[in-house]
Amino acid sequence: MKEPDCEDADDVFTAAAWEETMESVQGRCVVVLGTMDTKEKEVAYLCGQLKAHGLAARVMDVGLSGAPSSPADFSRQLIASKTAADIASLLAQSDGKLRAMAAMADGSLLLLEEELLSGEIAGVFGLGGGVGTWIGIKVMSALPFGLPKIMISTLPFDIRPSLGSRDIMVIPSVTDILGLNPILRKVLQNAAAAMAGMAAVNIPVQFSKKLIGITALGVTTPLVTACKEILEEEGFEIAAFHGVGIGGKIFEEWVQTKAFAGVLDLTPHDITNFLFKGISPPYSGRLESAGEKGIPQVVAPGGLDFVSRGPIETLSPEDRAKKHYRHSPMFTHVRVGSDEMKAVARLAAEKLNMSTGPVTVAIPLQGFSYQGHAGGELADGESDMTFVRILKQELKKDIPVIEVEAHVNDRLFAETVCSLLLQIIDSV
Repeated sequence: MKEPDCEDADDVFTAAAWEETMESVQGRCVVVLGTMDTKEKEVAYLCGQLKAHGLAARVMDVGLSGAPSSPADFSRQLIASKTAADIASLLAQSDGKLRAMAAMADGSLLLLEEELLSGEIAGVFGLGGGVGTWIGIKVMSALPFGLPKIMISTLPFDIRPSLGSRDIMVIPSVTDILGLNPILRKVLQNAAAAMAGMAAVNIPVQFSKKLIGITALGVTTPLVTACKEILEEEGFEIAAFHGVGIGGKIFEEWVQTKAFAGVLDLTPHDITNFLFKGISPPYSGRLESAGEKGIPQVVAPGGLDFVSRGPIETLSPEDRAKKHYRHSPMFTHVRVGSDEMKAVARLAAEKLNMSTGPVTVAIPLQGFSYQGHAGGELADGESDMTFVRILKQELKKDIPVIEVEAHVNDRLFAETVCSLLLQIIDSV
């Protein structure tokens, strides 16, 4: 059989290479975070599965109440001592449980950071219900990107906002973690095998000096796709982020790491969603990180012309009276008018004015989103021009605003924003 073509042969594992990497797992350690007062048997079973794959398991007891029947490798007393917390005293207070959970998370993280320095930690597991999931996610979201991290959870709350910019694998426990049974055993078996596989692929993260961060939504996909093609031809790599809600927050967090040579913030839709309470999780920090870190950026108003609502049948009478577009069974885009666009422009200008590095704004005069073009279901050229007028009025005079006679998804606009970004990068 002919070998498939691959852009980067270093990322391909042959059978022999896989066997070699699996051998490297032997003796490495996985830390398991669990509330041993309530999940001791399940944690023990998971540890047994890890050992079957050649991985040593060390347990970190993050429980708050009853004592476990056997000692953990890292006791709750040791964890609490890292933050000088007296768990018993905390639990006696009215808000003590929440404070005790925070203390256990902080102490666990401090201990883990010490252990990571040894180079023996192959990954981190979390196993829990409400308390265990919160502590596990809190700890894992602060651990290095690339380190294998798995949270087995009853999913007692929406954990997406807590994941941050980290690569945490979340596995539903399916049944409650309240005693072993055939269903939970299979979940734990698969999870242990997944950890063994990830631990074997011990490839360090390597960031290119020519990496560009881009924000995208379905309404700007043609623009982002064209920019990707253009920039890749110039030797750049592209990291695209879903520019709304959690995705927008993750994008900003990655910009903070200075991993990007430049930023194309083509879809800052979070601004509109934040101002007008869209359905996505609210996030106020958009359009801030690149400016704060002085990273070259080009900003476009993709998706600023509507607010994201839920299924069309959930729209209020006020929203139904406005132009709206059913983007999917779960999302309806509701057009925002001139007064609302003024507020969007003022907030965007306020954020961009704080930039410490080079920034250029590019405006597609024929529409800001997929249905925002003339004849589209969200078309409102007057409101779009209100945005442009207020933005130019509020922006500092040294921030260029380039107006392009094109729709946001036209090839001409993609060529323009890429050219502008490359010029900025070359100039710094």
